[in-house]
Amino acid sequence: MIQSSISVALIRPLIDAVSSKAPAIEPESAIDARLIKLLKDPDARIPTQDADALINSLVRSSKSNSLCVFSAQKAVTQSSCQLQHLFLCSNTLREALYYLEKFSALLSDNLEINVTRTRDNIIKIKLPVNEQSFLSQERYRSELLVGIILGWLKQLCGIDMEINGIDLPFPQPSYAADYSQLWKTNITFNSTECSIKFQAKYLDQGLHNTNPHILNMIKRDVEEQYKKLTRSGSLADRIKRALEQDKLSLKANQQVVAEHFHISARTLNRHLQKESTSLKQVITECRVNKAKQLLLESDLNIEQIALQLGLSGRRTLDRIFIKQTQDSPAQYRSKQKHHTPTETPSMLSVVSG
Repeated sequence: MIQSSISVALIRPLIDAVSSKAPAIEPESAIDARLIKLLKDPDARIPTQDADALINSLVRSSKSNSLCVFSAQKAVTQSSCQLQHLFLCSNTLREALYYLEKFSALLSDNLEINVTRTRDNIIKIKLPVNEQSFLSQERYRSELLVGIILGWLKQLCGIDMEINGIDLPFPQPSYAADYSQLWKTNITFNSTECSIKFQAKYLDQGLHNTNPHILNMIKRDVEEQYKKLTRSGSLADRIKRALEQDKLSLKANQQVVAEHFHISARTLNRHLQKESTSLKQVITECRVNKAKQLLLESDLNIEQIALQLGLSGRRTLDRIFIKQTQDSPAQYRSKQKHHTPTETPSMLSVVSG
């Protein structure tokens, strides 16, 4: 199993908030020298376990539980990672959010940011919700991510941009007043999602006209970083997330999937073979999972579900469903008594055109 990691861009503001010197962590720790060296590069990555230990150490040394809320504001001027440059050089917020959604994993492994639009024209920047979001280390990381994204939004669109609200998946902490003071909006705790909300009118505001050569140069740098990250992690898991969040179609072929991850079809197959799987197996697993969701959350008949999943018909769906679950879709639906509320689908199209 490959160890997860997060970007130094999320950690640097904490260190700057506590001290202008090296992080105040235990000198006998074996990771100190390595971390101090990594922290000098805003585009470097730190193992998540080390990052959590460092964050906790900095919070303790600062004697401020709300350190992550305060320090995230500094990320606008002090992190200077390439993804931040690309976001801030975008000519509209729509374009910037497209890049943020597409390359969000550069901030943290397994981070999939989704941008959706509600019926009343509210845009949501949605961050994933961890089952253990109530833990302090999960809360600290959420505070850093939300604060940094808010800072980027304000720098791109101006300080007068109005945020309609922020939903957080964890209980209200003792320092909740600091959220409202710094983020200047209504905060909802114990929410089923983690999201930043604002009006859709901001999407197409003309912000500036960046030289296309400069923008393309920064974009190439970000794409290269993303390509390296993709090659270093589980490609099968990243494909699954892209399929589940509608960034890739269930009908996507090898070439389309390879282009999405900025690699060749040959490299795609080679990585999947090393992970003891294939693109067909990954797509089949996602189809079965999506079928389960539609069986529980929609009134579509099984033939309609099969067609929506890009299959030729009910017979094909029956075959792959039974192979993975030992039940037919009809049997699975009849056995399930509870129904979960329908989630708004991922909408890359909100920001891609």
